[in-house]
Amino acid sequence: MSAPEVAFVLPAGGSTGAVQVGILRALAEREILPDVVVGCSVGALNATFFALDPGMEQARMLARVWEMLSRRDIFGTGRARTLARIIRRRDHIYDPRALRSLIRSLVPLDDLADAKIPVHIVTTDLDLGLARWWTKGPAHELLYASACLPGLFPPQVIDGRRHVDGGVLEPVPVQRAVETDASVIYVLGQSSGPGEDVPAQMAALHVLLRSFGISRYARLPDPASLAHTGQRVVVVPGASAAGIDITDFSATRRLVSESTSRAHRFLDDMDRSRAASSSEVSKPSTGRWRLVSP
Repeated sequence: MSAPEVAFVLPAGGSTGAVQVGILRALAEREILPDVVVGCSVGALNATFFALDPGMEQARMLARVWEMLSRRDIFGTGRARTLARIIRRRDHIYDPRALRSLIRSLVPLDDLADAKIPVHIVTTDLDLGLARWWTKGPAHELLYASACLPGLFPPQVIDGRRHVDGGVLEPVPVQRAVETDASVIYVLGQSSGPGEDVPAQMAALHVLLRSFGISRYARLPDPASLAHTGQRVVVVPGASAAGIDITDFSATRRLVSESTSRAHRFLDDMDRSRAASSSEVSKPSTGRWRLVSP
């Protein structure tokens, strides 16, 4: 198979995955569409949904889905049972049924390979301590595993081993997109760790989530530095998600809307910059410099 021309990278981020939804909508509105998508955690869910029918309408539909989401759609209800799991020292805090149901309703695929374009998603093999990449296999189980925040949801058993959130080892999987040999790689959203706005008192769950966020983003390389010769990596910025807990969906509409607008502005600036650089400086025989357009 020939190398893809365009790849999209959709990182981890919990509820702040709304940012990449807004960016995705802006790219689709400008008819910038991928030949392959690479996703991790919530980015795996967004990537696979979009890969069902890549285009402007699918991007807008994804935005509408996100705008209807609430915390209970992911984490369910039943605080008493949540407390009981903590007391009984279970391997998870939240009932996974709500998340599993959401995945089944959004992604009507039996096999990941059945999407219209190739999808690459990552999970973390909890037993071997390594990242595992998937392009085919049981779609619902793989997507749940990639989004399975460790400690919050029970691990998914695949091939006899336990798997959790791919963001543990690959929060922004640019390297995987580079390895597809895509000519242009768009990273949907800027990567940053937890903000500096830390409450004076934090519950155990918030300590866990913040520590997880710090560990994921502490040593990420510059995405552009990963590109091979002839490749171009473009990080498309979205709205600021500073101070938003990854379990908080109250800011979704703002994140989607502002990310769409900011991505459009960024792409406009990039187009102007490329147009300007397409004119080169030449030195004619008169000894005077002038701009010539190709």
